[in-house]
Amino acid sequence: MKRHLKAPRRVHRYHGRTIVFLLLASAHAVATPTAERFHAPPSLGDAFQAWTFHSLARMDAHSLGDFHPLQADVAWRSEYLKDPGSIYSDLHPHLFSRIAGEPPRPDVFPADVSSGRKIAWDLGFDKALIGYQVLPGYPQRLPVTAHHPLVSASLEKAGVRRRYFDLAYKLSGTELSMITAEMAVALEVLRHWVDTTPVDDRGMLGVNAHALGRFEAADNLTDIPDADLAYLADVLRLELSLWNAGRANAEGSNAVPQRELPTPLRIARVAAAYRTSQPPLYTACLADGQRDPATSGDNPEDLSRPICFTDATDRAVYRWYRAARAHQLAQAPEAFSRFDVAARLIDTFADVRPAWAGAYTNQALDWSNHVEVVEAQMALAGDASGSHDITFYRLVERANLLICRRSLP
Repeated sequence: MKRHLKAPRRVHRYHGRTIVFLLLASAHAVATPTAERFHAPPSLGDAFQAWTFHSLARMDAHSLGDFHPLQADVAWRSEYLKDPGSIYSDLHPHLFSRIAGEPPRPDVFPADVSSGRKIAWDLGFDKALIGYQVLPGYPQRLPVTAHHPLVSASLEKAGVRRRYFDLAYKLSGTELSMITAEMAVALEVLRHWVDTTPVDDRGMLGVNAHALGRFEAADNLTDIPDADLAYLADVLRLELSLWNAGRANAEGSNAVPQRELPTPLRIARVAAAYRTSQPPLYTACLADGQRDPATSGDNPEDLSRPICFTDATDRAVYRWYRAARAHQLAQAPEAFSRFDVAARLIDTFADVRPAWAGAYTNQALDWSNHVEVVEAQMALAGDASGSHDITFYRLVERANLLICRRSLP
């Protein structure tokens, strides 16, 4: 259920010129599938939430912090990635086939392959390689004639339709492409709210179909009222505050649903799609979407050397998005050719934060998809165990310990 959204804030308007959007064009090379490297998305369902509640039920009343059976994020990384130290790591082979007695250990991690792959997807350990990890054989693939395959790969993984990808660009451009990505995801989320909420319930639940219609009809950002822009930011703020995993996204079909990414990873993938489609020329990947060792970087926070987004894990792409967002927001006003657009976007979206971040510094958002924070989101949403108070305390304590330790100088 959606809550009422906060009242809009007041921002200033300016006027500026339009930026030309550059799309790349090249042939689509098809790679040969191998189990852990190329594979279809896992089926729907929130396996991580089920595992967390299963683990809580096995704890005693006095356990807190990093403890068995709730494992620290680093333990999940080492268990589910073949090379945990690389941003280009494939999933561990035991997530596809397992010899009896091999890890994951059933007393610590889910033993069945299906649950493991769902959790790997939701925690950001998977990739977006062309042709296999994005809608293999689905009838509604994005046409590669409209977007370069490297763009489509990240966009399809994000579950954001080309309609909203292009609309967000038309309204805001790419000088603040990280915020443009946030707008695209927020528009897709709002469309989902409108489509799934009965008309009579929309007002009570804060679902504004008229605002969505005004966005869809707009030719530029000056057509959008301040209240609508603030509302869209609140849509994103609410969605970031919740743990939504295992749902079907907008790019699948009723017959073959496509698994949705958690919201922070969706934004990062759309941001990667914008970066791939604009100058300077993006050369970090080979034609089939695998990294080019000669040109691709290994550190997502080093913006001087691009990483190969399609071959990098979703979590690595999220690290890049966070660094690129901070860089874009730190630019001087004169750096923007359309200061009117930049001023409104920064004023409205720069401070969008999930509720769980509370009074923590902005750095806390770096760990949005770490297991300790995901578990805290589950606690904030409540659970079906019948012991919400102790569950809340246990899970929130783990998130607090993670963020406080990682935020120390």
